[in-house]
Amino acid sequence: MNEKLKTRIEALCQDIENQHFKSFPRLKDYKATYKAGRKFCKIIIETNQTSVWGFVNLTHEKFNEGDILLAQGWAGPAMNRARGNLLTSNYKVDSRNQYGPGYVSGYSAGGDRDGSFV
Repeated sequence: MNEKLKTRIEALCQDIENQHFKSFPRLKDYKATYKAGRKFCKIIIETNQTSVWGFVNLTHEKFNEGDILLAQGWAGPAMNRARGNLLTSNYKVDSRNQYGPGYVSGYSAGGDRDGSFV
């Protein structure tokens, strides 16, 4: 993982935490961390339980480096399409995506191909 991507992943984890504390200021038991694997970096949310926020592509050939992917489960991402990119766009966490990357609208969601995100 290159240093720029590592910095962006750390900033993403901090943004997730900041949004949580903005939405729920009294809920202090919350931490966003990451664990880099061979092809993907898993963004992990630690509370009284542990869950996956999403994944960031490191080396998978189907996606660009830095692409943000929705979690299909604990072990891997949904492989349909990226939800943003940490290196080429200014990805921000807000109240709509503090629990995971945005779902895809349009064809992937059963509708027309319009290319937009929810």
